Amino acid sequence: MPEGREDESMNQSRRVAWIGVVLSAVLLAVGATTLAQRIGAYNAAHPRTHPYFKSIDATEFRYAGRPVVISERVDDQGNGSVIVRYGDDVAAIEIGVPNPHPLPGLARHMDWLRVLLVAEPEGRTYAEFEQAVERGEIRPRLVFVSRHLNPGIDDNRFGLEVDESSRERGETMRKRWKFGFLELLPEGGFRQWTRRYPESERAYQGRVMAAARAGEPTPQRDPDELKEDSWEWHAALQVIPAGKAPNRSFRNDALLSAGWALPATSLGILGLMVCLAFALAPRRPDHSPGSE
Repeated sequence: MPEGREDESMNQSRRVAWIGVVLSAVLLAVGATTLAQRIGAYNAAHPRTHPYFKSIDATEFRYAGRPVVISERVDDQGNGSVIVRYGDDVAAIEIGVPNPHPLPGLARHMDWLRVLLVAEPEGRTYAEFEQAVERGEIRPRLVFVSRHLNPGIDDNRFGLEVDESSRERGETMRKRWKFGFLELLPEGGFRQWTRRYPESERAYQGRVMAAARAGEPTPQRDPDELKEDSWEWHAALQVIPAGKAPNRSFRNDALLSAGWALPATSLGILGLMVCLAFALAPRRPDHSPGSE
């Protein structure tokens, strides 16, 4: 191709690429602006309802005018119970994840136990919530949240030898975890209950399809499993290791209001990157005879 025609073709390609850059930038700007506005409007119409949590590390303190004393009754391997004394009342929490190391305070039980003050936001920021607690303006709930391993593994199924004392035996079976809740009531005494690790949507739909094929009634979820976005759900997250939390369904999320703005923003970013790459691409070296 003659040199002049080749330069003209390249210049035309660059012009098309720069037009693509401009159009992609406009699409990105419009999409991102609309996306931000819609998310802002959604958040304004749906204020935060997730509770605030404040962790307590002390083993002796007061709540609702009564002394609270936390101790432990464990063997050399860390098995046993955490004992909670609340005024004249006593409750025991079975050790969820045994730790043979005698660490001070509650540090020995950080893998499975939290002592939490729980309160609804009520329009406060977290800093305002903490200040209100310190000043005694609000009396949050006091809840012990615990995670309990329940391996339930059939060792013969896979032909494996599993050390039953190994905590990894239970850590890998998160669908069998149980979560204990022990609430100290302001009037005295306790309220204690249990929740299960929630069944994944994939597993549940698999049961639904299996029931449909068998002509059986649609199965229901376990009523005792953690409900997504409940205060129990968020409290349980405090004792779940990183990367092992239940999957979210995102049914009640700000991105639901995004509409066309989300794909438009994504397309604008992708188009901008591709068009810039073509627009700023270096010229091909000229290897024709006599070019040197």
